[in-house]
Amino acid sequence: MFEFFEGTPVKIVCDNLKTGVVSHPKKGEIILNDAYLALGEYYVTAIMPTGIKKPKQKASVEGSAGKIATAVIAKLRNEIFTSLESLNSAIRKAVKEYNDRPFQKRDGSRSTVFNTQEKAYLRALPSVPYEVCEWSYGHKVGRNSHISFNKGQYSVPSRYIGCKVDVKYNSHLVFVYYNRSEIAGHEILPKGIVNGVRTDESHLPFPLKKNKQAEDLIDAAREIGPNAFELIRRMYDEAKVTEQPTQTVVAILAIADTFMPDILEAACKKSLKQYHMPFYKTVYKAAENLNHQKELEKFKETNKTTGIVRGADYYG
Repeated sequence: MFEFFEGTPVKIVCDNLKTGVVSHPKKGEIILNDAYLALGEYYVTAIMPTGIKKPKQKASVEGSAGKIATAVIAKLRNEIFTSLESLNSAIRKAVKEYNDRPFQKRDGSRSTVFNTQEKAYLRALPSVPYEVCEWSYGHKVGRNSHISFNKGQYSVPSRYIGCKVDVKYNSHLVFVYYNRSEIAGHEILPKGIVNGVRTDESHLPFPLKKNKQAEDLIDAAREIGPNAFELIRRMYDEAKVTEQPTQTVVAILAIADTFMPDILEAACKKSLKQYHMPFYKTVYKAAENLNHQKELEKFKETNKTTGIVRGADYYG
């Protein structure tokens, strides 16, 4: 109905249908079905059931229902439809003809009255249509200000760390509730993604670290030496996505732990002379060769003597 009108009204006056209205006493609070109430809250429209045995509260609707039955149902009663799509198409056409039909005792039609007088009072529709939601209860907020739900993590305000919250979700959105009050909302993670994260920075007790990993790795390369810095800088500068070369960069910097920082610096210098953008294997092989040469020179340095001198006392 809302999509047909292209907007939502301020209030909806409905029947006391059992599937929508749980309780409607003469005095006291009206209790609506949770899903029906959630629909009203989502579209920001008040659902106000008509009074018990008060048909005059929506007399115009009752009259219109009879006229629609005559204009649409009676008109199509002799036609045969082989699919739901063809039936709906015929109903839309009959309704449009009914609404466009001129009034008998005044100017205009139902369509012109709606477009010129009533439509301006409607509120805009949300971007995503309402869906009946499901609930999941008892999720504890971790120290990182996130909850785990359906193999993913969703942030909530940090003041709720350690509390247990409930989750209302559908195929598009995830809402987090504490004591029946909504405290956070996120777009749901796509299916198939494991350990995905949805984070709102304002929820965190500390500022979110952005692109710091790349900066930290570049700083670490700068400490090793100018050639290591130049190699890492090129990798990040020429990457279309900043985070793409991070795994390779971490592996290259780890060569300094396997051998020595000066070995990595020399390997980077040698590799940069051969290639503009050397691969990890190239740098590692160069470091391995340089380390082997260094160990060989150290061995020669400690074994300069050409013979074994036992001394005079040995032959005495």
